[in-house]
This record gives sequence, C-alpha cells and structure tokens, in this order.
Amino acid sequence: MYSFIKKREYGLINPLKLERAVITKRIYSIQLSKTKELALSHRGGVNSMRLENIEQRYLLTGGGDGKVHVFDLAMIPVDHSKNEPIASAARGERHKYAVTSVSWYPFDTGMFITSSYDTTIRVWDTNTMKSAYVFELESRVNCQAMSSIASHCLVASAATEPRIRLCDLNSGAFTHSLTGHSGPVLSCIWSTNHEYMLYSGGMDGAIRVWDIRRASSCLMSLDQDNTIDRDPLAETNKAHGKGVNGLTVTGDGRYLVSLGLDERIRLWDTKTGHNAFVNYGSSWRNRFKLCLQAAVSGPDVWPPLLFIPSDDRQVLVYSLLDGILIRRLKGAYGRVICIEKREAYQEFYSGSNGGEILIWEPPINEENIPELDEADLDAWSASEEGLET
Repeated sequence: MYSFIKKREYGLINPLKLERAVITKRIYSIQLSKTKELALSHRGGVNSMRLENIEQRYLLTGGGDGKVHVFDLAMIPVDHSKNEPIASAARGERHKYAVTSVSWYPFDTGMFITSSYDTTIRVWDTNTMKSAYVFELESRVNCQAMSSIASHCLVASAATEPRIRLCDLNSGAFTHSLTGHSGPVLSCIWSTNHEYMLYSGGMDGAIRVWDIRRASSCLMSLDQDNTIDRDPLAETNKAHGKGVNGLTVTGDGRYLVSLGLDERIRLWDTKTGHNAFVNYGSSWRNRFKLCLQAAVSGPDVWPPLLFIPSDDRQVLVYSLLDGILIRRLKGAYGRVICIEKREAYQEFYSGSNGGEILIWEPPINEENIPELDEADLDAWSASEEGLET
C-alpha cells in the first residue's frame, strides 16, 4: 500500500484510480462490525430501511410492529452501549399493521413517507414524528416509492390491486392510476436517470415499464426470453415464473435487478428491456410475498457487487455482471428482508424478521484487507475503457 501512495505522490498513478481500487478492496472484505451495534427497537421484523442521501447520517426503519424509528449513525454511544433511536413514532401515530416500506423525502430530511398493510400511505413530519397527511388506498399497500431525482412530488404505490396509484404530495390527491397488471402489485421503483419512468413487479410475474406522462403509460412488459422485440406489450411476456417482489435499479440507471418468488434473480438492460441472461445460481431463497430491498455497490466499486437478502438468514453477495457468488454474510437470527448501503463509509445495513439490524463494514485492522497490486489499477483502467466504448 505504501508503495502505491508513494507513486501517487510522484504522479505515477492516477489518484482517482487508486482511490477506487482501495474502496473496491474494502467493500470486497466487509464483515460484521465488532464496534457498532444498533439497539433492538422493533418487536416484529425490520421490513424496510432507508438512509437519507444528504448527509448519509439518519437511518429510517419500519417494522412489522407498525413502529417507525430514526437512528443517528453519527452518534457514538458511551460505554460501548448500543445506538438507540433518536426519534420514534408515538403510539397513537403508528400504523395499525406492519410497515411495508419507508422513504425519505429526497431533498429534505424534515419529511418521510411510509406504507403499511393498514391500507394507508402516511406522510410524516420528522421533527414531531407525527403524520402530516394520510392517503387512504382501501387496499393493503405492499410498497411505495418516491423518485430521488424528479422535480415532481409523486409517490407510487404497489398494493393488492391490479393498478398503481400515484399520490401527489403537493395537492394531497391521487393524480391517476396505471393499469396493466392482472393481479396484485408487489413492488415498484423509480428510474434513477429518467424522472418520469417507473418500474413495477406484480404477482402475475410481469415487470412493466411506465412513462407516467403518456396517456397509454405502459411502454413495455419485460420478457425473460426477450420476445419483447416482437411485441413489447404482449400478454404472454413474463419476467418471472411467479410474482416479482423485489426491484432495484443501479445508480446510473443502466440496469434493473428483479427478484422473483420463483427464486430467480434477473438482470435487465433498462435501455433495451432485454434480459442480460446472467446466471446467479440456485443458492438464493425467497418464499414470502413481502417486498424485498436489495442493494448495489456504488460507482467506485469494480466489478460492481449485488447484495441480496435471503430467507436462509444470510446476505448473498454476487458479482452484478457475471453472477458469481462472492460472499455469504452470516449473522442474522431471522430471515433477511432488507439491505441498505452507506456509500460514503463503505458500510451496509441488513434487517431481518428477527428484529435486529446488523452493520457490515470493512475490517478495522487494515492488515485483514488484501494488498493492492497493479492488476487492481489495471482493472479500473479496463472498466473505464469499456464504459467509453
């Protein structure tokens, strides 16, 4: 390592390539934290977690007990005690049933959104931890999503009905509905590079791509055999053999990862809608309809990694582009449901139905991190050339 730092000092190595190579080595060697621990605050499972992108400091969690908590990750507990929530929803303000998803308002930590099986989507004031507005959907809400880049304030809802309803935070009303699925919608997520593009996964095994500005909003229905070129909206197009209960978009918006109840992981090219035919093997387990939250490593990690929650109490770490199983992160006492990344600190957080939130970070002792060599820097050079072409 010191020889590379010396070379960077003399201008022999590109500083950006060295930084990315170091971050990649750290991410590839993450382990269960020995010094950080979050308090067990949910009696039910931890169904969803979101970290705000402004400071990457406040972690929002929603659980099967209807509770919502906010953790300050920058807080250092005294006497090696556990990190307790700094804010929690009052008993009278909680959801009646399990919280299914949580989202921060993208541009201000003073507001966040939650959904629940009690058929509501709630908009919260973070300062008072009280709901400022409630959207009544009259169907169990499996998931809600808000765009991190959009100029609009629309919240998309995936519920136990064959349509996606868009909730407008400005007016407090439903703008319109997106119809096309033939059964309950299990998951939805906005594109990270097109503010009006939305992806949804249903119990019918279909993944639909929507442009909410168009009268006929559905652009295509993804097909695992790539017959989408013949008819992008054919009723026979199926992305999975069973329901799709997890969707994740890469940071640059180029790829969509789908998780199916058929226990298959699929990678899609968002530009063409084609299945990339990456084989992720058969190690992953997924038997429950609850919406799953996976994570993809940041842009400084190459090859990129995919973190998948699994029913067998572990987090499976795959190479995103070739499907190789890299690591198994074990330590959870229950079925892992959600994963969130803290990109600036190379940390990951996993929540399970056992109620615990585990922290995964690079080893404190740098000796446990593999040494860099010239091949690591060359790998970054090759990846940049590939992206340019």
